[in-house]
Amino acid sequence: MKVGKLIIRSLEQLDWLIGKLENVILITAVLSMALLNIGNVLGHNLFGKGFTFSDEINQALLVIITFVGVAKGARHGRNIRMSAMYDQFKGPWRKGLNIIITTGSAVVLFYLAYLAVLYEVQLRDIGQTTPALGIPLWLIYLVVPFGLFIAALQYSMTTLRNLTAKALYRSYHELEVYEEVDLDAVEDPAEGRPPQDKTNKNKTDHNQKDRN
Repeated sequence: MKVGKLIIRSLEQLDWLIGKLENVILITAVLSMALLNIGNVLGHNLFGKGFTFSDEINQALLVIITFVGVAKGARHGRNIRMSAMYDQFKGPWRKGLNIIITTGSAVVLFYLAYLAVLYEVQLRDIGQTTPALGIPLWLIYLVVPFGLFIAALQYSMTTLRNLTAKALYRSYHELEVYEEVDLDAVEDPAEGRPPQDKTNKNKTDHNQKDRN
């Protein structure tokens, strides 16, 4: 038991550290892309010439944002899900299906991370670089196996959480919460406004009768 708690605590500390790193990377990448594009537009309009390297830097930043964003989405359970069938289940059936989904996602992402590492090795052996700045492509694409591996780790931790906790978690830190839709409060398409509450309507009619 002590060994298991120690492992979980270590994973949580590692998860916290990686979460901070993800935030720094995403904020830096988005701000860099914005500043680069603003500078490029100003250069074209004011001096008739922009940055020749802007396209390849933007492509590199998009790769970084995409794969770090995959890990970030998995951390908060915000990745796109097709949940039409999943939403039909309740209780232990929904939890069991959640465990199957997160486990399968982790296995697939671990395998994709492995393939990405092999691709990185090939890129390094080839020695391909970007045309304008001469940056080795394998350095830019290092974020691909990193993002896939972290996302797989997040799904694995979600599976572990659901196996050890009574509640249903959509990620390691966040509960699965569904808001019940009040069908009586749905907007009436014919009227273009939500229907009045029956209790309030009866009270209004009664008050009007008293005034008359």
